[in-house]
Amino acid sequence: MGDLTNQAIINAPPEAVFDFVGNPHNAPRYISSITAIISGPDGAPAVGQTWQAEANFLGRQSNIVLRLQDLRPPNLVRFTIEGEPQAALSLYITPEGNGTQTNVALTLDVPSVPSVFLNAFMNNILTMDIARLKSILESQA
Repeated sequence: MGDLTNQAIINAPPEAVFDFVGNPHNAPRYISSITAIISGPDGAPAVGQTWQAEANFLGRQSNIVLRLQDLRPPNLVRFTIEGEPQAALSLYITPEGNGTQTNVALTLDVPSVPSVFLNAFMNNILTMDIARLKSILESQA
């Protein structure tokens, strides 16, 4: 089982971070492997809802189901990716300082890939994804 985590301090309040990452329609803006949300419910997301998405994993285009697995305001958003490969993407949100900053840990868990391979293939991508999230949220603050 492989998992990989990257984190960053974002100059935005935890509630703003949670609201942004909890909306699956924002996923293609900061998760480079998800290229587009094709269909799914609009409005406030709820646990168990699914969205069809286009994804690119290691150069291979595919359609996936993105499921909102867990939503615990304002600390946790977890999506599962139902496709090939099966994966979970978790965002752990923790207030920093006086509440105007947020520590975000982005964890990718891919049970079918050993950690050493996941780290070799995905570490740079996950680092860029968390940097992209930071840039988006700080430009909105």
